Amino acid sequence: MRLNEREKEFIKWACSDLTYADIAEKMCVSPRTIDGYRESVFQKMNVKSRQTLAMEAVRLKLN
Repeated sequence: MRLNEREKEFIKWACSDLTYADIAEKMCVSPRTIDGYRESVFQKMNVKSRQTLAMEAVRLKLN
């Protein structure tokens, strides 16, 4: 699994209690771009929820 730097940054923010709109603001991108990051990361990490993403990120030491 290859994650680019922006996807890694997205994972860091997604493991917090921020909404996706808040994450878009923090990353200085549109909410639609965040949707793209979410889809890409979920597919690459084979997860279907933000909770599972957070658990996998901890397991893989990505956050």
